[in-house]
Amino acid sequence: MQMKDSSKNHDGAHASVTGTAELGFVEEVLDTLEDLYTTTGDVSAEDRTFFSLAVSEIATNIVTHGETETEVTVTADLAVDDESLSAEFQDDAEPVELPLEAAALPDEFAESGRGLAIAKMALDQLSHKADDGHTWHLMRRRRPGE
Repeated sequence: MQMKDSSKNHDGAHASVTGTAELGFVEEVLDTLEDLYTTTGDVSAEDRTFFSLAVSEIATNIVTHGETETEVTVTADLAVDDESLSAEFQDDAEPVELPLEAAALPDEFAESGRGLAIAKMALDQLSHKADDGHTWHLMRRRRPGE
């Protein structure tokens, strides 16, 4: 079950999506992000493309690697303001430490392993904390519009 909440004020537009860690959650997050872009109306195509790509990679990573015997719940808090695009993902999966600084593109024939490297390249900040589950913070500073 997906739950969605969104708002717009003088600080920008914000939305939150909570659901089960499954592919449908990734689609709901990306749809919600598109709604935020539409609501604010002034996000450049470059910022939309790179930030959406990073959000997709991290959300897919959570869904793919968060598989456990029990259902994993994920919350995505998304924000668009005059300065940046940001997302915070929190899940209750079994904590696993991930060395983000070591994330690099694999060789051209690898079938997986590109997600974290792609997200790092598309963002200005990417952090991960494993404690009671996982917390991911993604931020891209907005570039001048077209």
